[in-house]
Parts: sequence; C-alpha cells; structure tokens
Amino acid sequence: MLTLFLQFLIPSARAATVSSTPAQTFTGVGGSGAWWPMDLYNFPEATRQNLSDLLFNSSGLGLSSYRWNVGSGGVNVSNPVRAPETFYVAPGQYDWDKDKQGVYFLKAASDRGVKDLTMFANSAPAPLTQDRTSCNSYFVNGSGAAYGRFLADVVEHFIHEGISINYISPMNEPDSTFGPSPCGQKGMQVNPNQRAEVVSTLYDALSAKGLQTTVGILADESSSLSRASSEYSSWLPQVIDKVAALVHHTYDFPSDASYRSYVNTTKTQYPSKVTWMSEVCCSLGQANGTGRGWSQGYDPTITNALMFSGMMFQSFLVAGEPHYDYWTLLSNGLGCSPQGNSACATTPNSNGWNDGVIYYDGNYATNGNYALYITKHFWTFKHFSNFVTPGSKLLPITGTGFNSAWTMAVISSDSRTYRVLTMNPNASDDTISLSFSASVCASDAFRTSASEDFAAISPATSVSGSWTLPLKSMSLSTYSFSVC
Repeated sequence: MLTLFLQFLIPSARAATVSSTPAQTFTGVGGSGAWWPMDLYNFPEATRQNLSDLLFNSSGLGLSSYRWNVGSGGVNVSNPVRAPETFYVAPGQYDWDKDKQGVYFLKAASDRGVKDLTMFANSAPAPLTQDRTSCNSYFVNGSGAAYGRFLADVVEHFIHEGISINYISPMNEPDSTFGPSPCGQKGMQVNPNQRAEVVSTLYDALSAKGLQTTVGILADESSSLSRASSEYSSWLPQVIDKVAALVHHTYDFPSDASYRSYVNTTKTQYPSKVTWMSEVCCSLGQANGTGRGWSQGYDPTITNALMFSGMMFQSFLVAGEPHYDYWTLLSNGLGCSPQGNSACATTPNSNGWNDGVIYYDGNYATNGNYALYITKHFWTFKHFSNFVTPGSKLLPITGTGFNSAWTMAVISSDSRTYRVLTMNPNASDDTISLSFSASVCASDAFRTSASEDFAAISPATSVSGSWTLPLKSMSLSTYSFSVC
C-alpha cells in the first residue's frame, strides 16, 4: 500500500524526458495551390484576402511552404480548373498576363512572408511534349534544354517581380501520363532514364542565370515510396549534386516499417540528401490510422483530422523528415450541395473527397455561394504549421508514459521556446508526464477536438519537477514552455 501511495505522490517516476540533443531541423509545413486558384480568383476580393490570411498569416495556418503550380496550358484537359494557363508562347517568348489566378495567390503567399515558395510542374508546355498536349503525353528526349529554359525564365521573371521562388520541381508523379485523353488533369510521363536530363538541363539553365545556389531543384515527386526507391538508380546517381532534396508522395500510405526502410535505404545510398513528403490526400480511416488508404469519401470531422495528423507525426518522427506538404489546400469536393443544407459541410458522406482543409461550393458561379467551409483538418494542421516552423528542431522524447507515435517536442530556432504536440486518438482521456533538462515555465496551450477548433486551454502543471499534460479523448493538443 505504501509503495502504491508513493507512486502517486511522485509522478516523475514514470515521466518521459525531453532530450536536449536535437534531431532534424525543420524547414517547412505547407501545401499546394493546385488547382483551386482557378475558382477562388473569381470570388469577391474580400473573400480572397480572407482566404490568403487563413492560409498564410499566423492567425490562420501561417504556412511556411507554398507550392505554386506553373501552367502548361489545357490541351486535351477536360477540366479547365485543372489546367492553368501557360506563359509559354515560343522559345524565349512569354505572355506574362496568363495565369492571373495562380499568380494572385502566389503573390499573396510572398507578401505574407511564406519562406519556401516552390514552383512545381505537372507537364512541360504542350508544344514541348511528344504529342503537343498537356496530358496523355511524354517527355521528349533532347527537349530538356528548352524545358529547363522555360522553367528558369519563369522563376527569374518572378524573382525580378519581388517573388522569391526558391525551389523548382520540374516533374510531378512522372510515372503517369494521366491519360487517356480527354484527361481530368495535366500530366506528362517522364521515364526513369529520362529524369537525369530533366534535372541536369534545368540546373544548367539556372546556372546560366546565376540562380543555381538560390533556387534548388526538387525531384522526382514519385507517387509512392516503393516506386521512388525502385527508380532512383536509373537517374539519381547522374545528378545527385544537382538535386536539393529527394521529394516523394505517400499515396502508398506506408506502414512505419516501410517508411523507415525507405528513409534508411535512401540515406545509405545518398547520404548527402534529405527526403521530404510533398503530397498526400484522399483517405478515410480511423483516428489512430487504422484503415487509411486511397479512397473516396468526405469526412470533415475530428476523426479524419487526427488520421492525417498521424501521418504528419509519422513523417516527422518515424522518417525523421524536415518538411511536409499536404496536397491541395482547398477543394470543391464536398460531395453535397451546401446551399440550403447546413449539415452538408460538417457531415461525412461517400461522394466527396478528403483532399482539402478548406472547402467551397463548386456551383458558386451559378448560385452565388462564396462561403468557405473550414474542416477540423484545418485546425489540426494549424498545430503543425504554427509550431513546427523553419529553423525549429525536433527534440527526441525518451522514457515511458507517453505514446511515442503521436507525441513530439520541438524547440524554437532561438532555443527559447519548447512546444509539445501530442495526440490522443482514443475514446478515453489520458495524461502524460514530461521532464526537461532545461529549467522551463509553462506558457500556453491549445487544443483541437470534436467540440473545439483551436481552443486555449490551461497550461501544463508541474509537480516535483515533472510536467503533467492532460490529453482529452479524440484531440490534438500543443503545450508551450519557455526557458525560465
């Protein structure tokens, strides 16, 4: 009985410890501007500004990464929303008045201080592809110099306009043409043995402009880890010194073991390069990750928000990656009409898609509905985008009494602030206890749950040197501490 009493009296006996030795340094959290700007540009200016603040200001998501989709035109693409206009007219000739939609939100991100601006392409301009189309076509051997010049010219133009694009991704899921025609979106297949040409000629084009040290090349955005691993040997050794990061998608929804295997193998073969996750969406499943995988269905609730949060924890904790981008930030895939149906945007259905964090009415042009619908995924994403910031570092947590898959400690770039992001996807409340090597004071805390969006909650409390962090069932919380 005395032993049991002492265990309750001294909670630090089961406390986990936050290490003072950092793991990876984070570079960014963000998402893409494909292809909602084509619609949202038509919304009232007040709504566009509000949306820009929701995405890029710290009062909203405060994204540190934004992926702008450079257009290739819409030749043979049946959905014009998924075919931004191209600046390309002829070699070295451009119409800079094109793609006002995408440029508007690219500028909004730049004006609000988003650190990493990536220009990514689904296809070369149609005249440069094998079939002179924007989809269901192929990269042409020997066309790399022309394509690289186009990409470098576009980036140089916007840098001169004061928009400091610092990454180019010249191919996106290059394993598919996204055919047959007419296609639902842009796409150009780049076979593995062609990818070195794409990278090397782009690097040469950037070098000719003196941009090779300020604009990095990301490649190759394969759709899955297994595909990326199997294809690297066909192109990467030839251009390893020209790639800034090895960027992949996770549409295979990998297990921890397969994700860890991919990262370890890649680090062994290409130790000078980091990997990061740049696209995923479209999954149902339980809050704890059970049942996740590519599937249609719309779930704006805390269940799906926690499921995707688990994937972010996986990239940061299991894979040790420094950067995470979700797929498209906005979607019209509600799967129902919100006009006259107040439950549409807040109720799961099987007709929509989990491919955004904010939604809008796809029929806005005919019904005049310019409302924005914010999901729980937006609010859980905010924990990561607000607190896992460029220059901050992951601090490993050791010990017992916490779930290592869903708890991470981050120290700010100035080493003055600690934040602990922790998720409880279970049906019952829980508590974890943490100790720090530094002397810290609790400052604030925020929680997202079924009934809370981003609610301020009571800070952590300290007993005998151990900090107690309550975890509400089905929630994601961030507890902040400052150096005393």
